[in-house]
Amino acid sequence: MSAAYRRYVDARCLPTPNGEYTPEALREMQAAMLDALRSGPDLPDEMRLHLALAFEYLCAGVAFDLVTPVKAPGGREPPILKHTQEDGIRFLRWCADGRIVDATPSSTVATAYGVSTATVRNWRKAWQGLPTPPLFEDYGAEQVADFMRISGKAYQRFKLRPKAK
Repeated sequence: MSAAYRRYVDARCLPTPNGEYTPEALREMQAAMLDALRSGPDLPDEMRLHLALAFEYLCAGVAFDLVTPVKAPGGREPPILKHTQEDGIRFLRWCADGRIVDATPSSTVATAYGVSTATVRNWRKAWQGLPTPPLFEDYGAEQVADFMRISGKAYQRFKLRPKAK
């Protein structure tokens, strides 16, 4: 049994008396499912069934507690934005290593992502001490620069915009 599935089963065993799961149990089940999905192609049948049910409910327009946010909204940026930042960080680090020649890499990333250079500095600081995001293949400088530009467009698409009054 995988560690993610073990966590999932342990959390699933904690329903409230009325049969619903506590927010803590749901949070742990959600995290375990995410870990299982990220860890490889094999997903235990029970988790696969719950995910299928969740998406069946969602497609029917019915709420399903397993895919309901259990954390209070606000404050955090969507995870997709962190994923798009990976390509910007890789670009900056390749420039620092001399694998990409760019006299103003922070400005290049800021322009591609539609943010200020101060934001790019904040990203750099947040990623300090973390490894450079890996690539699936042995790509070169041109592909790293292309990925950065593509991710910059995606970042702009998914970036939260202030709501109009």
